[in-house]
Amino acid sequence: MRAWVLLSAVLWYLTGVGWQRNSERTEKGFIYGKPGHPVKLYVKLHHNSPILVCMDLKCAEKETVDPTYLWVGPNEKPLTGNNKINITKTGKLMVKDFLEPLSGLYTCTLSYKTVQAETQEEKLILLHQGGKVNAMSLLTVKITLTIISSRQEIE
Repeated sequence: MRAWVLLSAVLWYLTGVGWQRNSERTEKGFIYGKPGHPVKLYVKLHHNSPILVCMDLKCAEKETVDPTYLWVGPNEKPLTGNNKINITKTGKLMVKDFLEPLSGLYTCTLSYKTVQAETQEEKLILLHQGGKVNAMSLLTVKITLTIISSRQEIE
């Protein structure tokens, strides 16, 4: 029987266990964490980890502008992709062929901008003069786009 190693990581992946979870798993098998709630993930030696997403589900449902992802590994240095660590352009992390030296704390920081839009609608004014109805359309459009920087850290 192969040994199990504790990966004190971004997410807690214990299927079928009745403990409170600090993560959510989608049908595709992606694991989403929750900011400010460290969780534990157990990965069997010589197996791939689940796919860890650098955001929570609430954030994933919002539009983000210019997202950047920074994964930091157990040695407290930024992770880069290699033959063991796969990081996608969308901030997903998977550890391949997990080995004991890869155990430890993994933290992801997501920085992004959100867009807030404000619009005004067209107004139609009907004027009644001597049996005739004149329609006058006033169009006032005001669009304000505000970019707000945000940062979310999941460990």
